[in-house]
Amino acid sequence: MSKGTLQPSRRAQPLRGKGRSIPKIQPLPGGLYSERKRCNRTNCRCSAGGAALHGPYYYRRWRENGRLRRQYVKPADAERVSAGIAEWRRLHPPARSTRDLLAELRRLLRELED
Repeated sequence: MSKGTLQPSRRAQPLRGKGRSIPKIQPLPGGLYSERKRCNRTNCRCSAGGAALHGPYYYRRWRENGRLRRQYVKPADAERVSAGIAEWRRLHPPARSTRDLLAELRRLLRELED
């Protein structure tokens, strides 16, 4: 390249993460949990335990391919993530278990036989 031509800087391009960013206004499976943590430094206030622990830190947990996954949620995003989880639960209501359905069918069959 010639001396006067500018090359695009690598830093000018947006940074790409591992694809773990939280989607905007999309249903999210799982639940939102808060945790208080101990940092294990001997001189820290959290070594006493109880209310002196650090946090709360928010995490979204969900199952994916049989494994439990966990993702940190910034406190500023907690409300949006909670809304996404509520939307997921609205779209995927809990199904009655097969055992409950079979018990109901057996009860109805007994009523018909009597």
